[in-house]
Amino acid sequence: VDPLAGSYYIEWLTDEMGKKMAECMKKVEEMGGMIKAVESGYIQGEVSRQAYIQEKKIQSGETTKIGVNKYAMEEEKAEVEIHQFNPKVAEEQKRKLIEIKTQRNENEVKDAMHGLKKAAQTDDNVMPHILKAVKSYVTLGEITRVFKEVFGEFKEPIGL
Repeated sequence: VDPLAGSYYIEWLTDEMGKKMAECMKKVEEMGGMIKAVESGYIQGEVSRQAYIQEKKIQSGETTKIGVNKYAMEEEKAEVEIHQFNPKVAEEQKRKLIEIKTQRNENEVKDAMHGLKKAAQTDDNVMPHILKAVKSYVTLGEITRVFKEVFGEFKEPIGL
């Protein structure tokens, strides 16, 4: 049972939310679509702007956030354990990586990476090629490098 079913206020809120969403999507369409909006920095700028507005409302008490500005318990400060870098573990991981690279079948590696690159350059599903690469002991760095070669590296525009 929905206790708020038929509530005029809830219906009004739903309608208002729909109108605001339609306005946002219209603006994105006017910019040339979502990809253009992301590339221009508009989307990240709007997310940052709204987060800032929301945080100001919480800090001022205009918006209530339980556990932050209402019913906050000071003694519940959780200690966060910071990970300590261990050079011995890093060296062991490097040694294992070198060992894997020397023992893997280089023809399988080249074949898997070639297939992945070819799939990335077309509309093919890359997932089967990624799985083949992983089974051939291609590293995450090598797989990522293929994608960077094909697509480049996304640099998020800073739009404040």
